[in-house]
Amino acid sequence: MHGRPDPAPLLDFLSGGGRMGALIRTHDWSATPLGLPHAWSQVLKTLVSIMLGSSQPMFIAWGSERILFYNDAYAEILAQKHPAALGQPFLDVWDEIRDDLIPIVEQAYAGEPVHMDDITLFMMRRGYLEEAHFAFSYTPIRDETGAVAGILCPCIETTAQVMAERRQAAEKERQQRLFEQAPGFITVLTGPDHVFEFVNQAYVRLFGDRGYVGKTVRDVFPELEGQGFFEWLDQVYETGQRFVAHHVPIRLQASPGAPVKELFLDFIYEPVIDETGIIGIFCEGHDVTETHIAQQALAREKERLEILNRIGSQLASELDLDTLVQAATDAGVALTGAQFGAFFYNVVNQQGESYMLYTLSGVPREAFSRFPMPRNTAVFHPTFAGEGVIRSGDILKDPRYGKTDPHYGMPKGHLPVRSYLAVPVISRSGEVLGGLFFGHERPGIFTEEHENLLTGIAGQAAIAIDNARLFQASQHEIAERRRAEEALRDLNHTLEARVAERTAERDRVWKNSRDLLVVIGADGIFRAVNPAWTEILGHAPDEVVGRSFLDFIWPEDAARSQGGLNDAAASRNLTNFEDRYTHKDGTPRWISWHTSAEGDLVYAYGRDITAEKQQAEALQRTEEALRQAQKMEAVGQLTGGIAHDFNNLLTGIVGSLDLMQMRVAQGRTDAVERYAKAAMSSAQRAAALTHRLLAFARRQPLQPKTVDANKLVVSMEDLLRRTLGEAIQMEFVTAGGLWLTRCDPHQLESAILNLAINARDAMPGGGKLIIETSNTHLDRAYAALHPGVRPGQYVCVAVTDTGTGMPPDVIEHAFEPFFTTKPIGKGTGLGLSMIYGFAQQSEGHARIYSEVGQGTTIKIYLPRFNGAVEAETGSGGLADAPRSEAGETVLVVEDEPVVRDLIVDVLKDLGYRALEAVDGPSGLKMLQSSRRIDLLVTDVGLPGLNGRQLADQARVHRPDLKVLFITGYAENAAVASGFLEHGMEMITKPFAVEALAIRIREMIEQ
Repeated sequence: MHGRPDPAPLLDFLSGGGRMGALIRTHDWSATPLGLPHAWSQVLKTLVSIMLGSSQPMFIAWGSERILFYNDAYAEILAQKHPAALGQPFLDVWDEIRDDLIPIVEQAYAGEPVHMDDITLFMMRRGYLEEAHFAFSYTPIRDETGAVAGILCPCIETTAQVMAERRQAAEKERQQRLFEQAPGFITVLTGPDHVFEFVNQAYVRLFGDRGYVGKTVRDVFPELEGQGFFEWLDQVYETGQRFVAHHVPIRLQASPGAPVKELFLDFIYEPVIDETGIIGIFCEGHDVTETHIAQQALAREKERLEILNRIGSQLASELDLDTLVQAATDAGVALTGAQFGAFFYNVVNQQGESYMLYTLSGVPREAFSRFPMPRNTAVFHPTFAGEGVIRSGDILKDPRYGKTDPHYGMPKGHLPVRSYLAVPVISRSGEVLGGLFFGHERPGIFTEEHENLLTGIAGQAAIAIDNARLFQASQHEIAERRRAEEALRDLNHTLEARVAERTAERDRVWKNSRDLLVVIGADGIFRAVNPAWTEILGHAPDEVVGRSFLDFIWPEDAARSQGGLNDAAASRNLTNFEDRYTHKDGTPRWISWHTSAEGDLVYAYGRDITAEKQQAEALQRTEEALRQAQKMEAVGQLTGGIAHDFNNLLTGIVGSLDLMQMRVAQGRTDAVERYAKAAMSSAQRAAALTHRLLAFARRQPLQPKTVDANKLVVSMEDLLRRTLGEAIQMEFVTAGGLWLTRCDPHQLESAILNLAINARDAMPGGGKLIIETSNTHLDRAYAALHPGVRPGQYVCVAVTDTGTGMPPDVIEHAFEPFFTTKPIGKGTGLGLSMIYGFAQQSEGHARIYSEVGQGTTIKIYLPRFNGAVEAETGSGGLADAPRSEAGETVLVVEDEPVVRDLIVDVLKDLGYRALEAVDGPSGLKMLQSSRRIDLLVTDVGLPGLNGRQLADQARVHRPDLKVLFITGYAENAAVASGFLEHGMEMITKPFAVEALAIRIREMIEQ
């Protein structure tokens, strides 16, 4: 009854606590300085009870030995140190981080609490040293005496969070590095106010350094208000739909009052979305200002050339004065951008101050009708005097113009004129016919280029006016002649009177004719010439008569003109015989002659066609400029298409290589082969696209072989049936005794497949496809109708369908690049162009025969080859490629390091001794040495010396040297014009390494 007290109530503070509560209760505490639990201080008991009841990781270090207590949650942090750590000195348990913990523990034991949000420790708790991160608080615990007896530490391990944040920061840094390397400008905006989070250097270079990060778009770019950009950003943030813009103008102003700079941009606004929804906007774009300006300039130039072409043709053919003068005025307004234009005839009154308004353009005639005609002022007089062009950027500030208020030379109500341009219209005889005048209400409109354009139009207008006047004069002369003839018939005068009148009339015609009239002997001596010689050639008649025509003929035309005179003297009358005579000022004049002969005299009249020749030459230059503009427009379309397709292919290649590199770095090689195949597939598709583009450009490097077209067509039967489907009935008609041809068999297969697919698309409901071969002969008559076709024997491959057929306007454009009648996305328009290019490059021909509703036949003509079929050789992998048998030496000359290293590695793997050079001169130095070199492998396009020049100079020292050229771009001359000599061959990039090995072995063994 009075024995020892029951210890159970004394250990109630250890009740519960999970596994650690049980371990503490069963632990032998008598072996520790703390002794048995019932003897512990009440402070320690309370702390242990609190610790065991907490779900947060927590430990207690107690006493001078810092004996360790901990709960279940902290046991997970100890890992393999648990359960041995219980009751051990705290610093002994964490011996590997003792140096990190001692300052913290000592500070806490000194009575100062320690709190850390993040501490990095390298701990040995799972058999290896690992980086760990913690947030903790060391709280000093005092005993009943007030002294620090231990520490209580609740803690949280943040290792996973820190590592995740580190990976996120690294990924963000990697993205920003990529953004910095991007060629376009990039920015990242956050929140509905579009706050700048990131801009790359390209963005800063384009828009200036405005301290972007942390500011809103509206704060950084206040000048964009009303330009639509803020509204587009709000729309993307609200709807989550991306916004794409092309050639959008943007007006920037660095500060209020600063000059406004206008740019044109291509950009995309892409919403940034996470699990919470839209959090920001990613913007990427490019400055396309130069491209936009170039396109606008090209469009303006094209329009200008079309106007010049149209007005040139119109003025050359128009004989109505009213129509041609109005056309010239309208053309001037269109070319210069003038608000109005006018033509004034040079009709002067006795005071020399009045000119007659003839045509107006851009404004009604009433705008001038209530004002007097221009006066003989310093502004108007030079034009009507033919002294030159008058151009003023601001006529109101021009010292030649009126200076008196209030009108400054312009009557009240006159059309507002600031920019002014006037060009005289001068005939071939030097007469000033009038002037073309143009105006605009804004200053600085007209330029020197406008001057030059209008000078040309004025010259054409002068010629046209002269021709119209001559036509009117000739019509008048004809009418007068008819009236004279009628009068002569009515006259009953004597023969003498009639003869006298007739002679006088002829004298008038002789004297007044504006054409050259000539009487010349068979000896070439002029017997008589009319006064028109003075007006047209500057020579008075008495300076010409009695002299030989050779004294006046243009030297280069002397022999031909002598032959013409001989023909005329032999009564072989000349019609429109053209030659050049020398004007008295030394310049040539073109004359068109008509002749008739009587006895030993030749009667001729010649028309001055110099202006017509000059006009024709100007028209030809204009047409050539228009063709060049159209060509540049097609190049722009082609560039955009190539960039789009190659970007897609490069994405597959670069992405696969990036994943391969990542997996190798991770030690995961199981998927490397799949990524390699994906990259190779994209590369092969890129090579195929290159071949199609080269075929379109007529510059595809071909590999011609002797081809049996019958055998090739029959071998494609299974492929064609699988491709076309069961709805298409196929028939093969192969000719017996078919000739051989020489072409690239792969390109011929591709052409036939393309034609078959086009035929299938033309027969959506099914039909019949016939592939036929035949021998044919194209004669000279056929060749004359089809430029570029050589007469001779050809092998013909014809593909016929029973489809919808093509109208003539479609046939006319079918072989043009990018022309297609298929829906968008169903065809590129390069297929038939590629086939035409292949036929032309193979010295052949392609022709379309079609009838709407009946079907189409497309024939490919390939030249006959008189030779034997070449034996076919198969190829295996690189492991099966033939190896070096005697340690042969191959010199590789290639300026591209990647290609050069690849070839050298292949050669070394196959047992060859490989030498390498980076350009033509260094390669030639090796070839001129005494080293053994069995084969030269060289790129065609090299710096210093190209591949062919290197080979030619090398053969001076090594006549029997074998040469293998490598190229990715070869002119048709490489196939048809003897580019390759004996012992030379060519292989085309991209090539398989096993194909290269086989080609090298074959050449060495030849």
